[in-house]
Amino acid sequence: MIRRGAAYRVSRLGTDTVRRVADDGDRAADDLSSLVERTPAPDLDDDAPGPLTLLNRMRAESQDQQPDQRPLDPLQRPAEQAERPPRVRTIPLSEPPTGGDAVPREGAARPEGVTPLSGRDAPVPGDRPADDRSSEPEADPDVAAPPSPRQDVVLAVDIGGTKFAAGLVTVRGELIDRARVEVSRTALPDGHFDSLAGIIDDLTARARTQHRARIRAVGVGSAGPVTTNVEMVSPVNIPAWREFPLRARLQELTRVPVYGDLDAKALALAEGWLGAAQGHANFCAMTVSTGVGGGIVLDGELLDGASGNAGHIGHVIVEPGGHRCGCGAQGCLEAEASGLAIESITGRPATEPTYELMQHTGALVGRAASTVCNALDLSLVVVGGSVALGFAATFFHSAQVALDEHVRLPYSRGARITPSRLADSGPLIGAGAVGWRGVRRARRIAG
Repeated sequence: MIRRGAAYRVSRLGTDTVRRVADDGDRAADDLSSLVERTPAPDLDDDAPGPLTLLNRMRAESQDQQPDQRPLDPLQRPAEQAERPPRVRTIPLSEPPTGGDAVPREGAARPEGVTPLSGRDAPVPGDRPADDRSSEPEADPDVAAPPSPRQDVVLAVDIGGTKFAAGLVTVRGELIDRARVEVSRTALPDGHFDSLAGIIDDLTARARTQHRARIRAVGVGSAGPVTTNVEMVSPVNIPAWREFPLRARLQELTRVPVYGDLDAKALALAEGWLGAAQGHANFCAMTVSTGVGGGIVLDGELLDGASGNAGHIGHVIVEPGGHRCGCGAQGCLEAEASGLAIESITGRPATEPTYELMQHTGALVGRAASTVCNALDLSLVVVGGSVALGFAATFFHSAQVALDEHVRLPYSRGARITPSRLADSGPLIGAGAVGWRGVRRARRIAG
């Protein structure tokens, strides 16, 4: 009976479908082998300079504020940390907190007798000098005092099309804690901000009580379009936020400086600092996710443009006369290869792709990347985002084939396209990099 039932199910599935699935698996395996063969080993030369002038200096400056810590290779874990068990578990993005609350960390150290504050009762780091005891009540000897800050962090905020995320990023680029909340399709502008404020309040409290950290600034990476320093944001996939005053609201909430940029530009900072573009002074970083964005680094400097939206590769035309984009044009990369576009065109979510869809999407991204490489004399394109990383080897193999086909000039021939090395931590590390860049610039201006 068991064999007859199994045969019946296979017959219902159809031999054609079985054959197609098997063929797709074989072709994907071939793509992976080809990609591995042609991908050079990562350059781990400790002496190689980072591509971004501002971020490279942060490692040296970390000695000024933390004299007992030496700058290390970002891929190397400090010896003193390796000798003791970690205090927290990093929460993967695949584990969204229920109802917008952060998932409790396992093994989190907490001084005996101290109850962590939550919500808007959380202490605001830096609102009073640590040695100002003039207004403090007499300490109760039976209650342990909160620990003094032992490290500085940036509160990183990622504004995506389908989720808000926040995390704590150290001066070395370590993401020591994170939380996220899904974006409601029906929420009003203030409702969206209240969801974001909830996870920020939780992380602000945990920064002090669990990590003994002081929040120096807020760094934001936001889907676009945005105005300079995210004074106003209008993410295409969050219709309720049109010219929403994000920077002012975050500064009012946290009472620390707020610095922001486009999410893909933030990823470019992160990849140049700690990721796949280390040692490269000229490259493009792309996100292929709910939407498509980009950031460009030339001669070690991240391009901003007149309005701060430079590098928005999602609106390069890859299919003339193609599908209508949210910007009003036809055939934009975002209208053909983003997660929302894939669902609109195929009627299926991007998490359920066919082999042909992964190939086609990769080819479109490779075509757009070739335009940028030819125009700006680039030899490296780093791609992240849930669609690109989810489609994996098939996507990147197809993108490289299309790139090779269209970069024929002497200076662009040989350009390569590679996955983000920071994976799903890239957006928050990028937002942290934006924050640390802002801290350094403010220090330089202050003299």
